[in-house]
Amino acid sequence: MQQQSVALATMVPDLTKTDKISILGSTIQYVKQLEEKVKTLEEQNARRTSSESSTVFEGKGHISSTDKQHTSCPSGSAESVGGDSNSSVEVTIHENTVLLKICCERRSGVLVMIISKLESLGLSIMNTSVLPFTNTYFSISITAKIGEGFSTTVELMNNLNMALRDFS
Repeated sequence: MQQQSVALATMVPDLTKTDKISILGSTIQYVKQLEEKVKTLEEQNARRTSSESSTVFEGKGHISSTDKQHTSCPSGSAESVGGDSNSSVEVTIHENTVLLKICCERRSGVLVMIISKLESLGLSIMNTSVLPFTNTYFSISITAKIGEGFSTTVELMNNLNMALRDFS
């Protein structure tokens, strides 16, 4: 019992008295403080999570390379296309901002080609992130603003997939 009291006394901060009753009383107060802290952190996390999930896109669509018909997608949509088995493109649009997620073969100059293609399609690049994904693939995320000359999401994805497929 003495060893357990000593062990308990080392875990409770700001302990001034070392008799068993004082140790138990301070431990109870400390546990209550910790419970209150946990409750506060859970409430903060719930508020943060609910504010993050409150962003709602108006519509979603999915296009794959086996689809026969391609239709344009409304603003605030997400689409993905697998142009060939070696790459995939996912496009999300909200208002005048585009988020592209691209997984493609790891080749020299592929990022420069993608950025050039996006700029030729009327997008202004704001941010890029390139991460190696396995030894043979890149995971590329690009944020861009829609500018003059941008037509449709489907055209963007089709042009980008064609460029990725033709890039050597």
